Amino acid sequence: MAPRFRAGLAPILLVSLSACGYVGPVLPPSPQLPLAITNLVAVQRGDEIVIDFSTPPRTTDNLPVKQFSEIDLRIGSAAIPFDYDRWASGAKKYPVAAPPPADPDNPMPVSISKKISAAEWSGKRVAVAVRTAVKKRDHYSAWSNRVVLEVIAPLASPQVQVKSTAKGVMLTWSAVPNSLEYKIYRKSPTDNAPIQLGTSKTLSYLDTTSQYDIPYAYTAVAVRGLVESLPSELQAITTKDIFPPSVPTGVAALAGPNSIELSWQRSPEPDLKGYYVYRSVDDGPYQQAGGLLTLPAYSDHEVKRGITYNYEVGAVDQKNNPSDKSAPVRVSY
Repeated sequence: MAPRFRAGLAPILLVSLSACGYVGPVLPPSPQLPLAITNLVAVQRGDEIVIDFSTPPRTTDNLPVKQFSEIDLRIGSAAIPFDYDRWASGAKKYPVAAPPPADPDNPMPVSISKKISAAEWSGKRVAVAVRTAVKKRDHYSAWSNRVVLEVIAPLASPQVQVKSTAKGVMLTWSAVPNSLEYKIYRKSPTDNAPIQLGTSKTLSYLDTTSQYDIPYAYTAVAVRGLVESLPSELQAITTKDIFPPSVPTGVAALAGPNSIELSWQRSPEPDLKGYYVYRSVDDGPYQQAGGLLTLPAYSDHEVKRGITYNYEVGAVDQKNNPSDKSAPVRVSY
């Protein structure tokens, strides 16, 4: 009977095994190591070291980071050659609050900013780096990119003055000791904060992108490497178009069979409205000849033989600001 019992059990075992399906390999537990931070930025601004970075949303095995257990931010001496372990053993640790828990279905980087007094590091060459942990305090990510700073006494803020010119808003300021260049910022009515326009290695900057009748506010920052001053006080200005076009040049006159033909070079101003021609007969007073011209040419048919004519040309813009008159041209008809 025993052999028959074992034989009857075999089909049942086969059915049971086939019902289980394929069993895949057993995966090891996640190390739960966050990806390293790669966008660390640090500058000395005034008497503070300002540090900015974003937390990584995922681990090294692409799992979402739900909650950070620690953010380890340190500043220490930047020895050459640099070694992270040696640097970290003597670096000072600064507390940074972890961001709130992330959405596990859609983790996103979280921007973090930290301000630290620069006084204790003044005159020193320091390195800044950060790492994170999600599992436990001795289970960290790799260190971030490091930023090396030469911490110096705070730079003074520039004292900026602004004025309107025909080519744009001109900013000027006095030199700030120890600075190498200056960053220029402008705030328009649609800006929440000043936006950088450019840099200058001199003591002036011309904003050629400004527009008439729009209120702007300007500020400047003195810079030396990764050291910046605090921004200067905002200087407000609204430029009015009181600037005339350039004087027309290249005026030429040619006597024809029934007229005197004038031509000149086109004025370069984008807000040009047109031109006026002024005529003098036999060296008498100048009077306007005809109306506004939109092209740089004029035909004078009111001429007589044996008479001498002098011509001058002036330009006018959309605000009716008149230029000076051109050098006269003389034609004996």
